Amino acid sequence: MTPLKVRRLRRLRNSQRSALSFTGKRALVYVIFESENRLQEYKLRFLQALSPLMDDVIVIVNGQLHVEDVNKLEPYGQVLTRNNKGYDTAAFREGIFAFGKDKLKDYDQLFLVNDTNIGPMRDLSQVFHEMADKQLDFWGISFGEEQEDVTKENPYGYIPKHLQSYFLVIEKLMLNDDSFYEYWSHLTDTDSRDKAIGRHETRFTKHFADLGYRFDAVVQEYEDSAMYIHPLRMLKAGSPLVKYTALKNYDEDQFLWQGLERESEVPDLLEYVAEKTDYPVSILEDIINKFKAVPREQYILLIDGVENIIPQCTRYRVLNKAEQLRKHGFEVMVTNLSDFQLSMAQNASHIIIYRSPISPELLRLCHMAQDYGKPIFYDIDDLVFDTVYTDQLSYTQGLNSVEKGNYDAGVRNYGYMLENCDGAITSTNQLQEELYKYQSKVLLNRNLASDDLIAISSQYIKDYSQTSDIVKIGYFSGSISHNENFELIKPAIKQLLTKYSNVQLHIVGILDIPQDMKPFENQIVTHDYVDWDKLPALISEVDINLAPLVDSIFNRAKSEIKWIEAALVKVPTVASKIGAFSDMVIDGETGLLATDDQWFDKLEALVLSPELRQNIAESAYRAVLENCTLSKKDEMVTYFEQN
Repeated sequence: MTPLKVRRLRRLRNSQRSALSFTGKRALVYVIFESENRLQEYKLRFLQALSPLMDDVIVIVNGQLHVEDVNKLEPYGQVLTRNNKGYDTAAFREGIFAFGKDKLKDYDQLFLVNDTNIGPMRDLSQVFHEMADKQLDFWGISFGEEQEDVTKENPYGYIPKHLQSYFLVIEKLMLNDDSFYEYWSHLTDTDSRDKAIGRHETRFTKHFADLGYRFDAVVQEYEDSAMYIHPLRMLKAGSPLVKYTALKNYDEDQFLWQGLERESEVPDLLEYVAEKTDYPVSILEDIINKFKAVPREQYILLIDGVENIIPQCTRYRVLNKAEQLRKHGFEVMVTNLSDFQLSMAQNASHIIIYRSPISPELLRLCHMAQDYGKPIFYDIDDLVFDTVYTDQLSYTQGLNSVEKGNYDAGVRNYGYMLENCDGAITSTNQLQEELYKYQSKVLLNRNLASDDLIAISSQYIKDYSQTSDIVKIGYFSGSISHNENFELIKPAIKQLLTKYSNVQLHIVGILDIPQDMKPFENQIVTHDYVDWDKLPALISEVDINLAPLVDSIFNRAKSEIKWIEAALVKVPTVASKIGAFSDMVIDGETGLLATDDQWFDKLEALVLSPELRQNIAESAYRAVLENCTLSKKDEMVTYFEQN
């Protein structure tokens, strides 16, 4: 709609408005959704105040209501019950259609009001007269602020300044316009909160203002979500009501957990209502007491800083951890860092932050959690919190100065986050040992096999009754830091491929095949990287799993995931004799451990003996199911049980 067209429409509306004749008739659609067992008094009381000022009333009940409460409503108008779908928006729509376009055109005003209003705190007829003097086409009690469209549903691409939809009045000129009814006819899907807000509440005002209709609010002040944060200020400014949810902010703590520093107006509001109005202040006090008495079921809050960008990290350190804790009786809330809100931590007993960099919001969380006695643990599964460790990576050594500076800044941010927590959780003994240099409390929580991984793997367990002359060795490489690890075993692999023409090397994931391996390309099979749930099928196709690591403090801290995943499909692993592999694998029984100069001998032994491969695979399979599943009670679980 162009500005010129809007101006023309405004002139047209002014002309139409002056030609209207009025009967004084009013209609009301009053929407109720009751979450409690019985209808709350404040909802009935507001209807009782409105109904004498109306000529016709339709009460729309979203969901179920006790039959005695329905009987209480019936003296005030027709009561229609509907499924609780589409929020208030869909209920208003049903009420409008229940009246019908032809009948509504006989009224001067249509009131669309929901049950979230406590009042009235002043004479409603006086409010109606004040707004009538303004010669408006639609009006409400308060405005909502212009802001970014957080709903992603508003057709304007932003949230314009708008009348809030809990109390809207449609005047005669708009009731006579078919476009008003067309608007509601097209408003068919408001089945989520974002859709109800984006497609209706924050759209309605601009939509009809652009059609030339005049609007305003009873109270002009609206900054800082005034109806919800400043209820007393809004009453004094002329609002006839208090919003129900404004009473949730009954003290400063409630604001703090919303990330706000505000002084609660509720104590002074109660005093004002008691002294300056005839509304029973006991109703407000009862509502506040209900808010205070709401059961606060505690849970462990788990914040994922990786957000599945590295799927293996999110799976093992976030989703599996949550599942493990639930198995041991804990409630767990999981959120991505980008979705985190401070209020999520209000009822948390413990907080775990996985691999997140420091930020003002997380720093605030740490300070508040400390004040409220909520321990925060930083979960980290790599030595990426201090450049002392990351400087040893060949990857970082190949970065230019700008890239290295950016990389190091990220590492330091992890370190700052670790420093501001109360303790750490980690995945290997070696990481635990290093983390003790930074934190006094470090809990070991090894990477474990989830129920889903075990179930999927069970479909692809290697069948050793099927024999083949081809022996397939698999390298499932992972990240870009692992090229140096392949270099470690490359001489042994080349020697095997030269000596045994029936040996194949299967390479999966991100690995540049070195030029000096080209002569063996007829024995090399490459596979694209696959999602975790497809990996068991791929691993089961090989006969030997490779897990080489160059011996460094960084690599000694890595976990035994590759061994676990191969063991679950009964494929034997040859791993470097360092770190977690040394801790978890029994050499010659549940796997083979190789020093740098033993790789050829260890691999050759498995190449030549299908029986050895099967025996090791069977033992590894039993060991993983006994020791590496989410049923395991480890240091982390034990700590949370005791603290």
